[in-house]
Amino acid sequence: MITKVKLLKNVGKFYGFTAKGEGLDWHKNTFLFAPNAYGKSTLVNVLRSLRDNNSKLVQSRKTLGKVAAPEAVIIIDGANHVFNDTRWDRPFPNIRIFDTPFIHANILAQKIEHEHKKNIHKIIIGAEGIKLAEQLANLKNREKERRQQFEVLAKQFTDARFTHHKLDAFMTISTAEEIAVITRIQKLEQDIKSKESETRIRQLSYPNTLTAPDFDPTQPGQDSSDVIQDEEEMSTPLNYLNELRALVAKKLAAAHATAEKRVLTHIDQNIKNKAQAKEFIRQGLDHVQADCPFCGQNLKNAADLLKAYQEFFNDAFRTYQQNLVLRASALAKWNLDNDLTALVSVHNANIATLRQWEPFIGVETLPAVSATAETLRPKLTELKAKIQSELDKKQKDPNADAELPQFDALTAELASIKMAVESYNTAVTAFTEKAKNCVASLPKSDVPSIRIALAKEREIQSRFKPEWKKWATDYQAVKMDADNLLNQKKAKEAELAAYTKTIFETYQTRINRRLLSLGADFTIIGLTGKTDERANESYSDFEFLILEQKVPLTSRQDDAPSFKNTLSEGDKSTLAFAFFIAALEKAPELDKQIVIFDDPLSSLDETRRLGTVTLLAGLSPLVNQLCVFTHKKDFLRMLFDGIQNKGVLQLKSDKKNGSWIEPFDVEDDRKAEIARLCDDMSRYLDEDFGPTPEDMQGNIRKVFEIILKTKYYRTLAAEIKDKSGLGDLIGTLHGKGLVSNATKDQLFRLCRLSDMAHHGGLAKLPEHTLTREEICSAIQETFSGAEKV
Repeated sequence: MITKVKLLKNVGKFYGFTAKGEGLDWHKNTFLFAPNAYGKSTLVNVLRSLRDNNSKLVQSRKTLGKVAAPEAVIIIDGANHVFNDTRWDRPFPNIRIFDTPFIHANILAQKIEHEHKKNIHKIIIGAEGIKLAEQLANLKNREKERRQQFEVLAKQFTDARFTHHKLDAFMTISTAEEIAVITRIQKLEQDIKSKESETRIRQLSYPNTLTAPDFDPTQPGQDSSDVIQDEEEMSTPLNYLNELRALVAKKLAAAHATAEKRVLTHIDQNIKNKAQAKEFIRQGLDHVQADCPFCGQNLKNAADLLKAYQEFFNDAFRTYQQNLVLRASALAKWNLDNDLTALVSVHNANIATLRQWEPFIGVETLPAVSATAETLRPKLTELKAKIQSELDKKQKDPNADAELPQFDALTAELASIKMAVESYNTAVTAFTEKAKNCVASLPKSDVPSIRIALAKEREIQSRFKPEWKKWATDYQAVKMDADNLLNQKKAKEAELAAYTKTIFETYQTRINRRLLSLGADFTIIGLTGKTDERANESYSDFEFLILEQKVPLTSRQDDAPSFKNTLSEGDKSTLAFAFFIAALEKAPELDKQIVIFDDPLSSLDETRRLGTVTLLAGLSPLVNQLCVFTHKKDFLRMLFDGIQNKGVLQLKSDKKNGSWIEPFDVEDDRKAEIARLCDDMSRYLDEDFGPTPEDMQGNIRKVFEIILKTKYYRTLAAEIKDKSGLGDLIGTLHGKGLVSNATKDQLFRLCRLSDMAHHGGLAKLPEHTLTREEICSAIQETFSGAEKV
């Protein structure tokens, strides 16, 4: 228990109090008397700071105008507890305090707010219940925090404006979609392009196949209608270049050769138009009989020449000559260079076609046949010219040896380019098939529908962006935490509810018993503990029963009965006091608690003094120490009479020294003031103790003021009210015949003796200073005069 307040320095009005002398020890039951503003609340705050280890409670009470830091030393159970400006070296938590802050924090207010209900709840449920409540509050705060994080994440999803996936659906998108969705998006994007370009696609052409260059006299421009062939040559497929080779490889028989020589000599000598000469002679030979068909002369002398004509122009020879001429002419007309150019042109056109298809089916290529053609062009042209030369040579000399390898080389080169063209055409066919499939596979849906499908797929793709991957991870974790905390919170609520169920019933009974003992005319009903989702902590609720009518703590209507407008301030303080006492009675280790009451009757009705003393007397044996601070002497005397094993202290204060603690003698204080004054003066006569002559002079005036005001109270009521001086009182009584002239003169003379002591502002003259002997004489005269009055 607290054994002494050893030091209070620079704390409120305690400028520099140090416990010195006897009688300053605290007892099992300690009562401290002090008028208001002498430092009771400051001392309570120091003890509260010691309990809570809250330095601010002392620092906030630092003496105004002092530079030095606050200091305090409280002795508890023989140990010093020292405050050194910033902290206590050893806190002492086993202190319970009932004072105005407690009342206002829990009951006394214009109305009971939610905070009051929470504080009341803590009082009722005690340490174990508070622990459960704090655990519940912690779970609520954590669950609320997680729920807020959850809501923030959910809002992020909402703000993203996903239109094709609800949040739950978005969360269940499979990880396998991360790769698969890319292909689907590409397909849909291509479908949109295709659909938007459908008209254009359907108007696109396909690439053309190529025709390889080849010598074919049957083709337009190569005189195919004039070609003459033998019957056996018609039985196999035509290979005109090989036929041409075979034609130039032939040689004429000797007779044909001689005849040809003679005919050619004849033509050279006799016919001007040599180009038409052979045909001219052949036609004439067909019409000859005995004479010349042109001049009519007998042909007997030209028999040898005629024979030569006939041998030269027989059918086989003539056919050979005609074929040779015609084939040579056809070869000359075969524009190989043009065929190659056409091939290159078609290829280039095909490349342009492929590029038109490219946006729809992607990049495609064709073999570089044009490069092959350009590479072979010089050689093919050269070989064709050489073969043409061979044909010209054979026309002049059918029996000349032909350069046949030229024919073979041309055939091989043409075969090479033909093979390249065939490969090229295969690629063209494949591309055409792909392009036709593209047309056939054009989406049947319209563009808006495809765009909707694409938007859905892109939302799926968004699920795998880094920021949404993190969001999904956070969302799942926060949701799981929030759900787990919700379950823990519900379990803790059930645990707290089970714990408080019996406590509230018992507590209500105990409070009502205390209210009855304090003389209250109301009780509480329906005391229960509650929780809701909006409250961070549990709270208590109850109603009042006044004159058999239920009165709630709060009411929505100002004119309806409620705590605010039905209970007086005294009732509210009484209720707070009952709550405090009831809580103490069930507190664990109550025998270790120091219980401090600071002015418990400051707001209580005077009629409840006896009930309060009775409660405190019953509490005293249960606690380690009972300390009661009060400014009411009557209540102090009742405590003094009603509780044993006690000590009484008081606070004194002046402007110079501030406040200090000193012993208080209750029995001495019980005496009337007139009795104390007379005792002091008698002692002064006998012992010459402490007071100065000037003090005794002042006491003389006080004795007569008290006697006259008491005896003639009704007569002097107006003067007393106006705070008139002793001279005015004597004058009034003399004027009304209540005091004789002799008594009046004696009283005035004694009154003048005390003027100096009473009116401290008067100049101190020698005649005003009395010796001890003079004072003793005046005291004896005062006793004589008092007895007369």
